Amino acid sequence: MIHGSPKAVQSFASEYCTYKNLPSLAGLGTFQEATQPGMSVAESVRRLKCHHYLLRRFHECFIVRLPSEPVYELKMAFSYHAFLCAEHVSGLRARVGEMREPPLGLDKIPNPGLARVGDELRQAPSTEAFLLGLYEVVMPALREALDRHENETHILADQPTRRMLRAMMGELDEMLDYGRRAISALVSAEQRAAAAPGLALLRKALASAGGVDGTQPIQGTLPAPLYSEKPFAFDPNPRRDERFPDPYNMGVNAEVFLYD
Repeated sequence: MIHGSPKAVQSFASEYCTYKNLPSLAGLGTFQEATQPGMSVAESVRRLKCHHYLLRRFHECFIVRLPSEPVYELKMAFSYHAFLCAEHVSGLRARVGEMREPPLGLDKIPNPGLARVGDELRQAPSTEAFLLGLYEVVMPALREALDRHENETHILADQPTRRMLRAMMGELDEMLDYGRRAISALVSAEQRAAAAPGLALLRKALASAGGVDGTQPIQGTLPAPLYSEKPFAFDPNPRRDERFPDPYNMGVNAEVFLYD
């Protein structure tokens, strides 16, 4: 622990030399960086709750689309991406629990703009509109917010958060890469044009919230719903693409295996 006036602390931090020039502070940063005030615990928790909310909505969107999505490869991707989102939701909840005593408030909506984003993604009218909205608009915005959080929070006091954020960004990058490739393979110019109003609404909703984490200048007001104007109705009917003529897998006769 460094004691003394702020000037003395800064002087020590700037002049301190490690043994044989080894990296200081386990390689996490310099003493000069460590003596900066950094982000408050309250602000870090507030941002974590924004990340938590949006990842939870991503998970919901993936899961509700699984039965009705006919393309087998997308079913696999949505399942895997839903799993990753659930893992990070659990990690965020645990981290907020370490930083705050219950009630944690993770059931509350951080901002109406984020709620509108989640509702519009969930009710996107087509696979193509969903892919564009998620992987080109909303998930990149979350990725930027995570990067901003990792760069701005304290290198020592909030190191567990920084470590978690880096892991999340790595897997978001993988999801975004898949999304870009899926869009390139599946979305035509006409389908992109048809989805343009929905994409514009997502951007406006994010702007009205000050970005995913609420740190950016607020622009405009919350836009009216488009796809989510009507109540959400889950489609439970299983669908397969043309390669799979047996959507209910009746040819397998699974009951025979089950009761044998």
